Formats: sequence, structure tokens, C-alpha cells
Amino acid sequence: MNNLTSRQRKLVYAGCILLLLIPIVYLGAPTSEDVLPGSRNAVSGGRLAQMRVQYDLGESTLGEIDPSSAAMNLVLLGLRGPAAGVLHLKALDYQEKKDWAKLKTTVDSIIKLQPHYVEIWKFQGWNLAFNVSREWDRVADRFYWVKEGIKFLQLGTNRNQTATILYHNVGDFMGRKFGNSDEKKYFRKFFVDDPDDERFGEGADPGINPAGQDNYLVAHDWFVDANEKDRVYRIDGMTHVFARQGPSRALFDYAAAIQSDGMFGETNRTAWDNAYSEWTQVYGNDIFLGLNDVRYKLNCSSEELESLAKENGVTLDVQQRVWEQNVKMVNYRFWQNFADCERDELTVAAHMAIHDGKTAYAQGEISDSEGKDGTLQPSKAELSFADGMNNLAQVFEKYPSLIDHDSYIEEAMLAAYYLEKVYQYNGKQVPDDFPLRDLIIQNLGRQADIERQFRLENRPDF
Repeated sequence: MNNLTSRQRKLVYAGCILLLLIPIVYLGAPTSEDVLPGSRNAVSGGRLAQMRVQYDLGESTLGEIDPSSAAMNLVLLGLRGPAAGVLHLKALDYQEKKDWAKLKTTVDSIIKLQPHYVEIWKFQGWNLAFNVSREWDRVADRFYWVKEGIKFLQLGTNRNQTATILYHNVGDFMGRKFGNSDEKKYFRKFFVDDPDDERFGEGADPGINPAGQDNYLVAHDWFVDANEKDRVYRIDGMTHVFARQGPSRALFDYAAAIQSDGMFGETNRTAWDNAYSEWTQVYGNDIFLGLNDVRYKLNCSSEELESLAKENGVTLDVQQRVWEQNVKMVNYRFWQNFADCERDELTVAAHMAIHDGKTAYAQGEISDSEGKDGTLQPSKAELSFADGMNNLAQVFEKYPSLIDHDSYIEEAMLAAYYLEKVYQYNGKQVPDDFPLRDLIIQNLGRQADIERQFRLENRPDF
């Protein structure tokens, strides 16, 4: 090198620099901007950038943050965490002031700063869907903010594909918030026919329901994804034997929901058959780890217990004890019996009669009438409710283990409350042989909730 002229040395140095740039570009080139965050397909860019995307390690986006804000000043000093804290405080302040536009942009900035901090996604998704939505009076506005919370969680799953809990939360929100809230009567309709006709026409918002399905069926698909993720990236914060119930419970809820909507017959029977099959054949045959890592499954015959005991290297007594403990813990037999009961024609007849009674009540068919022989004939509503409650009494005799289930108690007490209203309207006394009288007396503590449910079912449409 000493024999080279100055010019030659510079050329050698330049060549070495260019040579070193090749591995630097290969390893460190950023991903292309047209690649979605969290996407694992067709990622362009350097090897290190691809690995950051693949393993959800990169936090290169600062987001659309006000360049003059205190948060940006902290970011420029390398204090990304404190900057996110400042934005959290601002988000809560905007929420208290009901400044929804600034709240949304602030939340967007937070996730740009810390896209892989899972607790942010969990909290803000829940906050938008459950807290912010309740600040609005119109059901359509509440529905919009529930959607925003779910879309926020969906974005979180895209950017954190190893965070199994986020997939589970999306399924939970799809089912619980749309199907169990006070506004469920409207939310379930809006889910397949969005009220924003200008944007979505007479269909669903493709951002949460691309195929236009029932909310519980969409929840089922998200729970299935969560269970598949759980087999690779173990779920945090939940016991696996409970977490993996998601798909089965979503199908239970779907069957119950369409039944409540007045859909009986073959469609409803198929829904209960699918729920039963998912519970017994899929969830029941899944393998879990019990005490001392003893492997077990819930739907287990005596021969399978012996086989699992040999695989686990434990005695049959130990294997059976682990199995029974977990079967009881998740109420496995109860839900199996529940699906059996719901497929029973007697149970279907009870639900149908009570639904007919509610329909008759809503249509004003509650007045007694005089028959041709001059006797007073009960109204259609009274006859339907009485028939439904008598059928429920027979269901409880046939399936005594289900008499304490909340849904049956609520249905019986609500039907009794309707029937009592019909009696009052016609100036009649409630008879002493009132159907399911003892069950209703035992659960009088629930009466306030029943009266509230009655008001919800009979309030005018929004």
C-alpha cells in the first residue's frame, strides 16, 4: 500500500467502501412503504428489516405527531416511552372533554410510538368500544365507536401477530359487545346492515364484517385464529382450557341469538348441532396440560384415560383425578347437557311459545275477548306465555341439572312478568297455580333486572 500513489490509495479506499456497502444494503435496507405493517408475505427490503417485520421487533414509525408537541421533543431525545405517557394523559383529557377527533388522532400517535406494547392495544380497544361508545345517545353513534374499538384491536393483531391475546379479544368484543349489551337488538342488525348507508349501502362494514355474517360467526372465526396462535405463541393472562372455549361458546351464543330473534326450525336445530359438535368433538378432544404437566382431554372415555395415563407415566387414579378436576372446572358436562336440551323439541316449543307471546304483546294482542258461548276467552299473548311456561316446567323436569342456569331463569321470569302485565291489563288476578311459581319466588332478587329487560324489549326503535 505504501508503494501506491495518493490517487491510487483513494481509489482502493473507495472500492473497499463500495464493497462494504453491499452487505450493509443487503442487511439494513428498510422495507418498502407499500408493505403493510405486520405483513409476512412479499416483504421487500433488507434482511434485518425483513426479520424485524417477521418477528414484530421494529418500531421505526413515529407517526403523525405534532412536531412542536412535548411528545415529539421527548422522541427526539430518545425517550419514546415517556412520550407515549404524555400522549396517554392527553388522550384521557380529550376523552373527559369529549373531544373525539383529537382523542382518535392521539390514540393513533400512541400506537405509532409503541406498536408492540400489547397493553396499549388492549386498553385503548376496550376504552373505545366500552367507554367512549357509551358517551353517545344515538345507538348508531354508539355502534360506530364500538366498531372503532374493534378495528383498533384488529390493527393491533396485524402489527403484533405473536400477541395471541389480541386475537382472542377481537373475538370476545365481536360476540360480547355486539351480542350482550343493552343495544344488542340494534347492534346485531347494524352488524350485517350498517346504518351508514352513504358509505356501506345496504350491507355490512367490510372493516369488521367482510362476508356479511352474523356477529357470533365472525367471533367464532377470530377465536379459531386465536386458538391456532395459542399453539405457537402461548396466550398470556388466561388459562388455556378456558381460552380455547371461544369457538364453541361463540356457536352456543349464535344458536341462542337466532332463537331469540324468532328463528326456529331446521336452521336453529343445525346451529345447536354445530355448537354441540364443536364442544364435544373439537374442544373436547383438544389436549391440555393439567397439574404437574399431566396431559388430558375433556371428552375422554375410560380406555382413553388409561392410554393417557401410560403416555404421561402416571397411575390411572392420578390421570382420572386431573381429568375430573378440569371437567368440573370448565362445567364441561353442563354445557354438553345444555346443547342436548336446546335440541330437544320440547325446549324448542317452549322458546317458540314465549317468543309468540312477546310478538303478540308488541302487536297489542293482549285483550280478552268474548267467545260465541258468552265466556271470556284469554288473549293470544296470555295463551302463548302460559303455554311456553308450562313447557319450560316440563323441560326442567326432564333436565333438572339446568334449572339453575341464568338464561332459563331469566326467560321464565321475563315470561311471567309479561303474563302478569297481561293479567293486570284485563283486570284479572294472577292465579295461585301460576306456572313455575316456586322458581320465580326463589329468584325475586333478580326482579329489578327482569323489569329492566322488559323495558329494553319494549322501548321504541331508534
